[in-house]
Amino acid sequence: MINFMDLKTGQQMVLKGGIVAEVVENMGDGIWAQVKYIEAPESPSLVGTEELCHCEEAVRLI
Repeated sequence: MINFMDLKTGQQMVLKGGIVAEVVENMGDGIWAQVKYIEAPESPSLVGTEELCHCEEAVRLI
């Protein structure tokens, strides 16, 4: 499990579904981070978009 309190801007992580995302902003609450999608094998249209990511979606840091 990734500790969202320790996430830094620019870190990349793998999310469920094989999605790779880069941290844009850590909300500082230990639960949410603003991320930008780098790779989204099942939904290529997400690449380049930003969204809030819940800690339970994260699989591992890269």
